[in-house]
Amino acid sequence: MKQNKEDFLTGVGAVDAEHVVLLDLTDQVGALLADENMLFKCADIRQLLKRLEDYTTMHFTHEEQLMEKMGYGGIEEQKKQHRMFVQKLEEFTDRVSKLSLGTQDAMIQDLFEYLQQWLQDHIKVEDMKYARFAMEKTKGDC
Repeated sequence: MKQNKEDFLTGVGAVDAEHVVLLDLTDQVGALLADENMLFKCADIRQLLKRLEDYTTMHFTHEEQLMEKMGYGGIEEQKKQHRMFVQKLEEFTDRVSKLSLGTQDAMIQDLFEYLQQWLQDHIKVEDMKYARFAMEKTKGDC
């Protein structure tokens, strides 16, 4: 099920654009899960996980740099959550190597649900805190 990307807008343009890519990658995981014609999905999910790991690493680095530059007080909690997310992606990557035909869809379902829930919780709560902080800090700047 595709998520409405407008529900995830923070008002921080560059960050929002990166969030859209993360949501698109999550939708691709969902599409892979829904594809009943594809028998062996291991290579595809491995490739998607690699793209997710690479992109989230870039995104988190960028987001944390913006937070540091703005002097955001919640940056340590953000960094902690970011590290936990990357660690969870690494755990899913480890699980891929142990998949069999009978277990791949369950693993992909777990990944899809995790991504949806984490992105919703993180963007709508934690990233919105930063967005409100950034907007207040830049209020009145031209």
